[in-house]
Amino acid sequence: MSSSEQTSEMQNRMYRFIEQYMQREGMPPTNREIGQALGIGSTGHVDYHLTILEKKGLISRQPKKSRGIKLTERATQTQGIPVIGSIAAGEPLDIFTDTDQRTVDLGRGNIDSENAYALVVKGRSMIEEHICDGDYVVIKQQHTCQNGDIVVAVHIPDGIQGSATLKRFFQEKEHDRVRLQPANSELEPILIPKSVWDREWQIQGKVIAIFRQYGNAA
Repeated sequence: MSSSEQTSEMQNRMYRFIEQYMQREGMPPTNREIGQALGIGSTGHVDYHLTILEKKGLISRQPKKSRGIKLTERATQTQGIPVIGSIAAGEPLDIFTDTDQRTVDLGRGNIDSENAYALVVKGRSMIEEHICDGDYVVIKQQHTCQNGDIVVAVHIPDGIQGSATLKRFFQEKEHDRVRLQPANSELEPILIPKSVWDREWQIQGKVIAIFRQYGNAA
C-alpha cells in the first residue's frame, strides 16, 4: 500500500482486507463484509474509513453499487529500492561501488521503503540463512541493532570507511567483544574486542528483506 499521507492502522487493515478479498474472490467486498471481517459494527464507520482511502487516491467507488470498490493504479503501483553497491557475505570488501542506478522491485508496498537501500550479496557466508551469492538484501539505515540481527557492519580504521560485511551481530559481554557470525558452518566468526569495535566499526543498517531474481531480470 502506497500513500504520501499518513494512513491509520484501521485504514491499513481495511485496505489489506479489500486487496486480499479481491485476490481470493475475484470481486470486491461489501461494506457489511468489511465490517464483519474487521470487527466494525457500523457500516457508517466502514464508509468513513473508505471515504478517507478514496480521498487519498488508494481506492475508487462506484455510487449505489454494493460491490463498487476498485483499487486505483496509484495504490497498486510498484516500488523500487535503489541498488547502491555490493556487500560481502564472506570477508569484508569495499561497498557502494556501483553507480548504474539499478533498482529492485518491492511489489505492492509490502515493505517500508523509507530510508532503505539494496545491496548485491557477494559470497556464501550466509547461505544457511538462505542468503546466496547474487541475492539482493534490502537494508534499513540505522546505527543500532539488537543481538541476532543481520547487519551491515562497516570497518572504519582511522575514521576512513574501508570495508563492510554482512553478518549476524552478537555483543558478548562476558567476553567483552562483538561477534560477527556467518551462517556457513565451514566459516569462523569475526571476533572483535569491544574497545576495537567502538573505535573502528559501525553498524550502517540491518536486513529487512531478501530478494532473488532469476534469469536476466534486473
